[in-house]
Amino acid sequence: MTKFSLAFCLLTCLSFFAAAQKTIKGKVLDHHTSQPLGFVSVSLLSPLDSSFIRGRLTDTAGIFQLPDLQSGRYILLFSSFGHGKLYRDVILDNAGGSHQDLGTITLTAVSSQLNEVIVNGEKPVLQRHADKLVLNVSGNPLFAAAANTFDILRKVPGLQINADGTMQMTGGSAPGIFIDGKQVPMSPEELQNYLASLSPDMIASIEIINNPSSKYNGEHKSIIDIRLKRDLTLGWKGNISSNIQQNAYTLADNNLLLTYKTKKLSYTARLGYTTGTSIYRYSALQHLANTNIMSTKNSVPTSNNNFSYQLGADYNFSKTHHIEITGRAYQSDRRLNSLSLLHTTDATAQRLISDIYTFNNATPRQRTYAVHLNYNGQLGGSQLEILSSFLKISNRQKEDIQTKNGDEHQLLDYWKTDLKNDILIRAVQADLSGNLGKGKWSAGARFAFTTTRNQLRYDTLNTSLVFVPDSGRSNNFQYDEYITAAYVAYERKVNKWSYSASLRAEHTHSTGHAISQQLLTTRNYLTWLPALGFTFPFEQGQQLHVSYSRRITRPNFAQLNPFRFYNSPLNYFVGNPYLQPSKTDMLNIAYSRRSLSVTLFVGRETDPMGRYPEYDPVTNVLEYLGRNLPYNDFGGIEVGFPLTINRWWKMNTNLRGNYKKEVTPYHEVTYAIPIFDYTLSGSQVFSLPKAITFDISYLYRSATGNGLYTFKPMGSLDLGIQKSWGKGKVNSRFNFYDVFDTYRYQLTFREKTIINNQLQHWYGNHKLALTLSYSFGKSTHTSKGESKNDEEKRAGM
Repeated sequence: MTKFSLAFCLLTCLSFFAAAQKTIKGKVLDHHTSQPLGFVSVSLLSPLDSSFIRGRLTDTAGIFQLPDLQSGRYILLFSSFGHGKLYRDVILDNAGGSHQDLGTITLTAVSSQLNEVIVNGEKPVLQRHADKLVLNVSGNPLFAAAANTFDILRKVPGLQINADGTMQMTGGSAPGIFIDGKQVPMSPEELQNYLASLSPDMIASIEIINNPSSKYNGEHKSIIDIRLKRDLTLGWKGNISSNIQQNAYTLADNNLLLTYKTKKLSYTARLGYTTGTSIYRYSALQHLANTNIMSTKNSVPTSNNNFSYQLGADYNFSKTHHIEITGRAYQSDRRLNSLSLLHTTDATAQRLISDIYTFNNATPRQRTYAVHLNYNGQLGGSQLEILSSFLKISNRQKEDIQTKNGDEHQLLDYWKTDLKNDILIRAVQADLSGNLGKGKWSAGARFAFTTTRNQLRYDTLNTSLVFVPDSGRSNNFQYDEYITAAYVAYERKVNKWSYSASLRAEHTHSTGHAISQQLLTTRNYLTWLPALGFTFPFEQGQQLHVSYSRRITRPNFAQLNPFRFYNSPLNYFVGNPYLQPSKTDMLNIAYSRRSLSVTLFVGRETDPMGRYPEYDPVTNVLEYLGRNLPYNDFGGIEVGFPLTINRWWKMNTNLRGNYKKEVTPYHEVTYAIPIFDYTLSGSQVFSLPKAITFDISYLYRSATGNGLYTFKPMGSLDLGIQKSWGKGKVNSRFNFYDVFDTYRYQLTFREKTIINNQLQHWYGNHKLALTLSYSFGKSTHTSKGESKNDEEKRAGM
């Protein structure tokens, strides 16, 4: 009961007092006719940088209300098609009471606007809102030629998109992916499939949080929150798109999105289908202890037959209560026909010693089912949000692995495998917030229970040509993890500057049972995760934000499983059931001025989890062993600077300088090598005649490394062209990725006297891609602004 008591005590340790809430109201009329103006956009802006706070539409009588406001100075912006914009200063103080009635506001009709729509401006690409860096995607030419979310994220300052689709942010951490302010648990394969299905037309903005507060789960060292477009019009709409990629193989992604919206109900349906083949290649050059040279080449073409489904419904059963339910399924049926060649020569590389071929015919299948039920409502003066999710992932895989001598075609080894892997994730989270004095408090609790059942059987062909169970390679591992967490937070504005403080506690109980090895590992640990943040606004749209936080990284199932995960017959990784979680303390200083964003960060990760290679000079087996390292120091600077040269030429430049030092004990020597590197990326976007957008994107990463390996520099050049047809209903994009085929990872082991080994990874990024999308549907009329939910308000839609 200790973990439940922890959550209860932290939630009840504060006394909640609701402060008086203030409301701005008024009525908008036409200046000439004195008639009410319906559906006027009323936006509440910050007087410091004109950033959007919240908004409403007037009703048919021209009346609007903006409730639940704190004392202070604001700017109101009134805008309506056919009328000139109007700005109004508003000051809310205790002397004005809880309601401030602005009375009648009149807008003047502008005749030139009645004949045609003229867009005179657009949101800046980058905006800093306290701890968030907001990337405005909707309607921005800088992202017009992007084929999917990955192309957009490549333009985020400080974010690294790897060739295999994985991501790294500040400090080398993998960011948590949120959709509309909510974490959506997915398997890595499903997540990449989902991000690839989102086009720029579907995204309103992307929010990047480099140093999250204690409100967020402890494993999130950084967060990318993708805010989807919200349509205020009633009726139904749809979008169908197809993306075809071509290199040595062909891969096609097809997606259908349907939405239907009434005044209280919204329905969403998504369908995706991926077919074709992707490719991965691995090579290594290893100088063996006996002076021979072994060259490894591994080619893994993967054919895909993958489906994704999603159905969702949102119901606003009152102005202050909202419920959402989503169900989704993902199924992938793949076939891998990999070929691995081990080519061994003498030290002169002239005389052939042996050629060994390994054929692996694998059929991995994944079935994912998920249900999410969310509630958001106002209880008196407090806001309550409850998020719950259930996720089931089932993996099945059979392999047929044959190793032959290349000269004589003699069968050396023959394995067959049968994998069954089942993962269940159940999670529920409750967040409560309200006003306290001149600030805002929030508190919440979360419980997550994850079970993993993994059974892998190896059968080996013996000398009698009979397959028999191979107990040395077979594995049965069960892992259970319970996480109970709670947090309290408070934020307040003092004059122009503001601060926030939060504290989170996470209790972890886990049990790892390696049945094959008869090994049971149980652990219990409580982790305290504090966070502080200070925001200092200046004149002319400048802002300085300073934050500190502590985060936790837990070892996952694969890192704990004491089993051999084979890359080749002589190369495998072994999990470690005794791995401990790592903790990261980071200080972040972010400065912004208009679209310029500069971030400085420094931190230390204690007990980081790594893999170190162990080479057997007798058998030539290279195994990678998991272990906790002492610590990892890191720091750096990230600069993002979008620039508009003129109305037809925009450019975006991102620069990142990085420092790290991993303390790595290895063979009775401790390596602590300071490593400096930098990354330069950018794009040149040209708006050409006939509504054509042309994009040139580029990336260069300098030489870098870690405690044991050095990485060669790498880079790429991408081209993209986009054009809309049929009044914007049809959108076409053509992309040429990695034009010069230079995007590949090349690693060399530092201590050649121990292991003289060079590695290279290539993920088939050199390819052409064609994307076609068509938007259709029928809208009845525009809904009132009061039906917008909190996610839409925060997205500024």
